[in-house]
Amino acid sequence: MKKTLPKPNKNLSELSKEELLQIIENLTVQNNRLNQYLFGSRTERFFGEVQGQSLIFNEAEELVETEETASVSSDCEPKKSDSSNSKPRGKRKPLPEYLARVETIIDLPSEEKTCSLHGVELQKFAEERIEKLQIIPAKAFVGVDVVYKYKCPCCETKIVEAQRHPDPIPKSFASSGLLAYIATQKYVDHLPLARQEKIFERAGIDLDRTTMARWMIRCEEIARPLLGLLHDDLLNSPVIHADETTIQVLNEPNKTAESKSYMWCLARSGEQPIVFYRYYDNRSRNAARDILVDYGGIVIADAYKVYESLSSELGFTLAGCWAHARRRFWEAEKFGKKPGEKIGSNSASVALSFIRKLYEVETEVRGKDAALILEARQGRSTLILEEFHAWLLKKEAVILPKSPTGKAIQYTLREWEKLTRFSRDGRVAIDNNYIESHIKSFAVGRKNFLFAVVQAGAHASAGLYTLVESAKANGIEPFDYLNLIFKELPVAKTQEQLESLLPYNACQTYQLRPYSPK
Repeated sequence: MKKTLPKPNKNLSELSKEELLQIIENLTVQNNRLNQYLFGSRTERFFGEVQGQSLIFNEAEELVETEETASVSSDCEPKKSDSSNSKPRGKRKPLPEYLARVETIIDLPSEEKTCSLHGVELQKFAEERIEKLQIIPAKAFVGVDVVYKYKCPCCETKIVEAQRHPDPIPKSFASSGLLAYIATQKYVDHLPLARQEKIFERAGIDLDRTTMARWMIRCEEIARPLLGLLHDDLLNSPVIHADETTIQVLNEPNKTAESKSYMWCLARSGEQPIVFYRYYDNRSRNAARDILVDYGGIVIADAYKVYESLSSELGFTLAGCWAHARRRFWEAEKFGKKPGEKIGSNSASVALSFIRKLYEVETEVRGKDAALILEARQGRSTLILEEFHAWLLKKEAVILPKSPTGKAIQYTLREWEKLTRFSRDGRVAIDNNYIESHIKSFAVGRKNFLFAVVQAGAHASAGLYTLVESAKANGIEPFDYLNLIFKELPVAKTQEQLESLLPYNACQTYQLRPYSPK
C-alpha cells in the first residue's frame, strides 16, 4: 500500500493548521482502509439505488470476488397474511431444446389394465410428460478413422485412397473436440491443466499437463490467421475500449520471476463485438503503440499517461471513464469519514449524487440508437455536467488538495475534457466497464493458474482468451466455437473461408449453441 502521509522536515509543533489537518485526514483514510480490508466487504457500490438496482463498479485487476446473494434477513421477517402482497415465485425455465430426450415409459402392469368393476379393458386417454435433467459424467471415446485404399487390378502403380480431414495437430491423437474441451475448461471454467490432469487420471486416461500445455500453444498458432483478422477488424471500429492487467511469467529474458508482465486488451461493444487480448512483457508506450498500430477513432480508457501521449502521435481521440472518477469519490466517502460521521454527509457524497444522476440517464437510454442516446445526453446529461463542473471548481478552492476528496476533485477536473466526451457522441460509453467485465474473466482464471511458465504460454493464453471472450460476447457457446475453428482452420485457405469463422459470422453460418449465462 502506498504511503500517503507527508514527511515534513520540521516537528509537529511547527506545522501549520492546514498541514496538521492534512496529516489527520490521511491517517483517518489509512485507518479506515485497513479496517475495511481486514474486516469489511471489498465490493464497491452506490449508496442508494438507481431505478431499484444498485450500481457496482469494480476494478477487474483489484477485485475478483463473488458475493453471496442469498439474504438471511428475509428468513427472520414475519410472513404476511395477505397473499396479494407476497412476492410471486419465479417461473422455472424449460430445459434446453437441443438436449436429447430419452423417454422412459411408465405403464400399468397387464393385469391392472382391466376394470375391476366391469371387467373391460381400460383405454389410455392421456399421458403426462415429466422432464428431469439427467447427467452422465464426461465420457471419452476413441474415434477411429478407417481409410479405404484402392488399386487398379490391371496395374500395380495406380493407388487411390479416400482423403481424411486434416488433424488440428498432425501426428497427435488430439481431436478438435478434445482441444476445445481442454481450452474451455481452462479459459472459461478457470480449471488449471494440473487439475485437468487429475480428472483425466480418474477416467483412466494418461494425459499429462505438459502435453496439454504444448497443445494449447499449438492451438494459438493454428488460430493466428483468425486472430489477425479480429485485430484488423477491431481497429476499423469508430470506438474501442482499452485496458491492461498484470500477468506473471516465470521465465522471461532479463527479468526476475517475480516481475510483472501485462495482458493488454482492446474491445468493441455493440453489434459484432470483439474482445482482443495480447501479451507483452511490459506496460510501455511501445506495447501500446504495437497493439493500437495506427488507430484513428475514439479510445475509451483510464487516465494512464501512455494513452495520452500516443493519442497525438497516432491520431485517436481519448474518452474518459466515469467509473474511475467515481471510484475516487467513493473511496473518499467510505474511508475518509470521521468517527461518528454518517455516510452521505460530506462533499464526496455530493459528488457521487451528481454521478448517480448521469448514470440514471444512461440506464434509461441503454440499448437505444446512438442518435437517441446523444439526444438524451444533450438534453439532460450536459446540464448535470455543467452544474457538477461549477461545484467542483467551487470545492477545489476550499478542500485540502492532498485529501482524498481533494485528489478526487483534481482528478475529475484534470480529466474533464475526456470525461465529458460521452455527452458529445452517442456511440461513446460513459465508462470502460464493458472491457473490465471481460478482463474479470481473465483475472478469475489468473487466481487459479497463478502464472505462465514461458512466454509462449502467455501468448497462447492471450490468443485463446480472445477466442472464448469474443465467442461469449457474440452469444456463442465457447466449446462449440473452439471445436468448429480447430476443425475448420486446417482447411481454411482463402480470405472468405477465414472470415466465415469469425465469431459474429460463425453464429450466422453454423449451428452453434447459444451462450447465455446468468
